[in-house]
Amino acid sequence: MKFTNLWALIPLCFGLLLTSCNQDKSDKPETTNVARFLWTEKSKISTAQIKIINQYGEPIQGAQILIGDAQGSPFRDNFITTDKLGSAIIPTDWSTPASVTVDASGYIRQTLLNVIPGNLTLKMSTAYLAQRAEVRGQVTQLPVVNGDKLVDFALVMPAVAKADLLNFDLGQVISPYNDTLSAAGQNSDIPSNISLPKQNESYFINVTLDKPVYRLKVPTLGSKKIVTVRGRFVFKTVVAELRNGKPFPELINYFSILGGSIRDTTVTGAVTNLDIPGNELVFNNTLSVNSTATQSDELLLLLATNEVSGSMIPTDVKRAVNGQATKLQSLSSNSAFIVSIIKKQSEFMSQTPGSDRMSASLLPYSATTAQKLLPLIGNPTITNSSNYVISMPSAPTTAGINPIAISATISDLVEAQDAGKTILLPNKKWEILGLGWSQQISLPKWPLDSSTARKRVEVNFIGSITNTLTRLDDSLIENATHITHASTDF
Repeated sequence: MKFTNLWALIPLCFGLLLTSCNQDKSDKPETTNVARFLWTEKSKISTAQIKIINQYGEPIQGAQILIGDAQGSPFRDNFITTDKLGSAIIPTDWSTPASVTVDASGYIRQTLLNVIPGNLTLKMSTAYLAQRAEVRGQVTQLPVVNGDKLVDFALVMPAVAKADLLNFDLGQVISPYNDTLSAAGQNSDIPSNISLPKQNESYFINVTLDKPVYRLKVPTLGSKKIVTVRGRFVFKTVVAELRNGKPFPELINYFSILGGSIRDTTVTGAVTNLDIPGNELVFNNTLSVNSTATQSDELLLLLATNEVSGSMIPTDVKRAVNGQATKLQSLSSNSAFIVSIIKKQSEFMSQTPGSDRMSASLLPYSATTAQKLLPLIGNPTITNSSNYVISMPSAPTTAGINPIAISATISDLVEAQDAGKTILLPNKKWEILGLGWSQQISLPKWPLDSSTARKRVEVNFIGSITNTLTRLDDSLIENATHITHASTDF
């Protein structure tokens, strides 16, 4: 009996919405009181400026800024460079809305669409390492009892913030790296960020499970907040369902999520050792969640989270049944949020291009409010002649969810080697954000590089239950409650 898909199911349950926080190679914590995007109106008596900073609010010198779709268009001298203070004077000829694109060595290129002339501050994301760094260790203090018919496990992931709703990096939670678990004379692949302490159970024969060391690959150096969640399942029940051919999505509700812990660490090199206890947080509060109806070929997952020290901590996940309330575990002393996720059943565990399609919402918990989502969307298309043009799929429509923004990411798909296996990884190269739901994104004539790597474009329609004016600042992040996502490899 192979357990490969069983172990893949555990991180997949938590990874459908949560994403990584990119951080620079400093050992300082990220500056949370600096806006990711900030626009202010031009003063009538002073020259407007664009300021480029990193995650810690520090200026980025030598960043190249293009206002418009090409050098010299829509006006002369529209290609400028930041000084040692990270600032550049905006030409007075900028008088109509235009795209603003920023490129700096060591950072992911960013484009803001249709920006009204004014003062602009932009916080850039750190470029990914050529080879991922690794945090590794054991999850301790798990309540393992041999022969108790229960399998205890823990999942290790980066902590995430609500701002990460704008871009996805599922590889930080659903690890594409695998370790080998030997049990009952068979080898199974298990995601590397699972910790499975040694334990003995039986299913007709005695089975020893032993994979205590987790390995979490991270794309950047710097200070990280690491979260572990611990859980368990009844061994015989789950294995029997697997042998009977039950679809994997139907096994989610057999998993009980019990608690976890949070640790801060600084990644400075190829390997950082970090043991984490799994018992400092206890998820002992029960939430009852009303679910939305889904199509017959879709499944709905409900994820409970709590905000702890500015990060969202997952506390439980269940598959919802149409028309029935779902019980989820949560921390009792923190504000709870509910993440609702819709996926095509055929794409739930698929690795084929485009199978990351999903629709999700993040809302404060309410016992009386039924969750509703944007519908799933088709895949985008992209052309690359002298510049990239992304054609968005048809815009979704759900009553009460208002369009506020679109975002897109272009990544290189690169091959990495780990334990003798080849893994395909997306390395982000270009992030795009604009207000409203346009049907086409035309990027400036500014090629990425000479890389011949296959690429991936991911797109998001971002919506809100709040029908208020949103600007390119942190109010966009605060107002965002819904997202529907799709991608295309090219």
